Amino acid sequence: MRHYISYTIILFLSICSLSAQHIRPDDGYLFDDTVVPRIDVYLPQDSLDIMLTPANVRDNHEYLSTCIIRKGDDIDTIENVGLRLRGNSSRLASKKSFKLSFNTYVNGRKYKGVEKLNLNGEHNDPSIVRANLAWDIFAELEVPAARVNHVRFYINDEYRGLYLNVEHIDEEFIKKRFAHKDGNLFKCLWPASLQYVNSNPESYKFTNNGRRAYDLKTNVEEDDYSGLADFILRLNSSVNNNFQCKIEEVLDVNSVLKAMAIDMLTSNWDGVINQNNFYLYEDLSTSIFYWIPYDTDNTFGIDWFGIDWASVDIYDYMDRLGGDRPLYEQMLTLPEYRDRFTYYVEQLIDTYYNNENIDPILDDKHDQLLPFRISDNFATQDYGYSIADFSSSYSDFSDAHVKYGLKDFISKRNTKAREQLDDYNIVPVLDQIKYEHGADFVNISAEVFDDNMVTEVTLHYSINNENWESAAMILQGENQYEASIEITEAGIMNYYIKVRDDSNQSRNYPKCGDAEINVGFASTPALVINEIMASNTESFADENGEFDDWVEIYNADSEAIELSNYYLSDNPENPNKWQLPEMTLMPDSYIIIWADEDGSQGDRHANFKLAKGGESIGIYDGEDNNFAPVDYLEFGEQITDISYGRSPNGFGDFEVLDFISPNANNDVNTSVFEFENDDLKITPNPAQGYIQLDQKYIGASYSIININGEKIASDIYNNEINISSLSSGMYYIQISINGKSSVEKFVLID
Repeated sequence: MRHYISYTIILFLSICSLSAQHIRPDDGYLFDDTVVPRIDVYLPQDSLDIMLTPANVRDNHEYLSTCIIRKGDDIDTIENVGLRLRGNSSRLASKKSFKLSFNTYVNGRKYKGVEKLNLNGEHNDPSIVRANLAWDIFAELEVPAARVNHVRFYINDEYRGLYLNVEHIDEEFIKKRFAHKDGNLFKCLWPASLQYVNSNPESYKFTNNGRRAYDLKTNVEEDDYSGLADFILRLNSSVNNNFQCKIEEVLDVNSVLKAMAIDMLTSNWDGVINQNNFYLYEDLSTSIFYWIPYDTDNTFGIDWFGIDWASVDIYDYMDRLGGDRPLYEQMLTLPEYRDRFTYYVEQLIDTYYNNENIDPILDDKHDQLLPFRISDNFATQDYGYSIADFSSSYSDFSDAHVKYGLKDFISKRNTKAREQLDDYNIVPVLDQIKYEHGADFVNISAEVFDDNMVTEVTLHYSINNENWESAAMILQGENQYEASIEITEAGIMNYYIKVRDDSNQSRNYPKCGDAEINVGFASTPALVINEIMASNTESFADENGEFDDWVEIYNADSEAIELSNYYLSDNPENPNKWQLPEMTLMPDSYIIIWADEDGSQGDRHANFKLAKGGESIGIYDGEDNNFAPVDYLEFGEQITDISYGRSPNGFGDFEVLDFISPNANNDVNTSVFEFENDDLKITPNPAQGYIQLDQKYIGASYSIININGEKIASDIYNNEINISSLSSGMYYIQISINGKSSVEKFVLID
């Protein structure tokens, strides 16, 4: 039996983003900058001595350590953590930078959703805040950027000083920011110039100092550089040869222009213009590249070249360290992009990057950090920075390489930038193109920016290659335009958006041609969220004996469902957040998904947790069906160790249940289930290849235990158990329902 599901409220929409797909995550536990946590690391003293020996500072060996993190009244101890030095010039500093790895000695482990922490000493910045401020400005303009906060760092009870804790850019970073999380992440270090070499992707795998300049960090087995080679070819194409069409097919231009404006205003010279310190993320589903900034410590007037970065012309910024910087040069050669860059510079100065706004932020940060800087003896050892230097560096400081205090730099940089601004009249800007997709409609929305008045925003579309039609997109909020199109059948919709302003300038999205999306829902199975527990302390343990949040999914259909075709997510704007495991769920069967952010424990452990205070949870279809919602629940605050489920089972409304019933019917109290001696029947016995139990145990937990009492396998029973990998001998099968178990011997024969 298959079902077409009709959605009548806005919660039941497939919400997808077609451009600028990055998402700004909240600070979470580890990057909360309202407090200054304490991080202690303990390791054998001889290991620390070896790591810090001058001859070993370039070594990346990770030493086995124990980490203790104190945040307010919370104290967490994490055993078997890797500790090593990190950075480039900072390895030679007295106040060195360190990397903590939670997954080096425990494969796949995360702490609070992250695998690594970068602890930066910021030894060449007397304020210890420049990089922090730069990261925050990137995030403010919604450029994908690391989360940061300050911490107190100790090794073997010795205070190493005040450090900046910077989020590691890896696959976990990508998962938190992009709808499509399985793309190629390139770490780009000197000499990553983005200059064209040739059309051979292998040519971009060249190395410097033992590592690739464009170092692929994900999908390393495929090692596919073809997308990067194509992007660099397009980037270096003549601006007079259809450049805009070529580059906008492979680059998130709007985000790049914002990042360029931030780099210029903060004088972040040790990035793209220095052929260094940036990441590129290639979304394989769209072929779009995103620029991710990295290592922002040489900012706000720090200088090693005798250059007054506060005065450098904003349009010649890339020439300060040599020419041939195609990303900057191409963007600023094209009049439309140059105008938009100018617009972002002026908007940033007017709204955020100014002394009126940032000076109070700096004052608060100074007061927060001062008590922990006073006892930071390592901060004085590289450049002799005193406590007085720390305080004055927030305002009017100057020395050999730090030419400005922060407030003075911002004031002069803004004054000079305003003097240098071109007159501009920007072509309308379209950003954040999204669609909301229902069974019989599609809503397409866009943010539209202009320095003039927008007079017309029109959606042009064709469904299933029929005649082109148009619909006015209506202003729904500040800069937000939307059109709703009726869909009478599933199919393909081609469309483009045209914007015109009162200066008669117009812009299409896409720049050339049209976009294509699936519309209308295909038939959808009756796969439902049946029961949840968002605060589990003692009621139901996973296979590791841990009490984690859980979600019960039930197949209410009459046919088996391949689960890996679907996704589970706690964020409707990121519907494919976690793919369900590869297994077939039989009719009238259940599966428990542990929401514990710990995929290392198995393929039934999701990459998110449930919020006790309430949130949403949804099952979503695959990409071919636009990640359409299959089932969706918004829930309020939950009660510890009390589940929330459908009653009647499978199709009723959600309510607080009188008893928990994981892997079982919500209408039957399995907590009073009584096993009899002959309850568990195993066939065949003796067995070979597989065994089967009574059908009533489908959805129950089982364990296989050898004669030494060791658990060698565990899972959820689903019609049969594969035993082909077991050696011949005698084993026990244990079935568990809510902590009650039945045990029976069986003999396995080869």
